[in-house]
Amino acid sequence: MSEDLTKREDRKINLSARKGEKKRIEDLLPTERRVVRAERVSVCEAEPYGWIARSESDPNLIYHLFCDPQTRRLVCTCADFAFRGDAVPGFECKHIVATLKFIARRYLAREYDPQRQLKRAA
Repeated sequence: MSEDLTKREDRKINLSARKGEKKRIEDLLPTERRVVRAERVSVCEAEPYGWIARSESDPNLIYHLFCDPQTRRLVCTCADFAFRGDAVPGFECKHIVATLKFIARRYLAREYDPQRQLKRAA
């Protein structure tokens, strides 16, 4: 009996994971939802330090992000991070996800040197 249930569950998973079929946002995990929403967040550098993330729903709403010197992790001023940041270890709001992508893209465009990596590996 349990084998039949397992086969049915496997079949459901296979049917729902067909190629070309898009997942609905309701079917995504909370972390995956934040990543999808982060695509609509615009990020720029802040003066004198950190980054500014603009809300996707209201461009007038801005959040300041900075690197905490003790933990070396990004901190955001949004309510989502304020309420979940301390309670959930490693929590990243959509603004942090967008900022990490922003930093990575800039690093790859300006500073990444594959030849330097090859020299270190040798």
